[in-house]
Amino acid sequence: MPADVRALVAPTDTLLAYKAADLYRDGSWAAVIVVRHPASEMSDLDFDHNPCDLLVLRRERGKLVKVDHSKKAVDCTYNDVERHAPAMSLNDYLKVSPASIVFINQKARGNSTFYFAWSQKKAAWYLRRATATNVGDGADVNDVSVTDVSASYPKNFGWTPMSSVDPDAMADILNKLAK
Repeated sequence: MPADVRALVAPTDTLLAYKAADLYRDGSWAAVIVVRHPASEMSDLDFDHNPCDLLVLRRERGKLVKVDHSKKAVDCTYNDVERHAPAMSLNDYLKVSPASIVFINQKARGNSTFYFAWSQKKAAWYLRRATATNVGDGADVNDVSVTDVSASYPKNFGWTPMSSVDPDAMADILNKLAK
């Protein structure tokens, strides 16, 4: 990992994931990192105080800059897996490729996934799709119920910049689609 990426992570923060790619299809260096900041009492209760960030980085004129972020795509508020994950242990949940960033929030009984895409026209990262898989108890003692649901832009929700992703609002949309 480049030293200037490591320099963006405060000593009290935990780097949970790092992936580099040609995100903009222009041959330039870019990367996505997931950082967990120290939790506070508020982060236990409120997604607005979520201690995790998904950051998009790009080298511009030789300097590393943050070009976008989401304070809510990585769930360290309600998700104990991510809240207590050791350094670099969420790398498998982060997928990056040209014009695409995917993060999977793995939970005890399912997952939720955010799919971001790069809009060349708007020069912005946006939410292209969100999915949820939930595993529950079936009708019988030995049954398992699996529910998969997906929502996409523009069919199920409006234009949503990466920095404006709201998992609670997206959960409402996914719940309505699952019924």
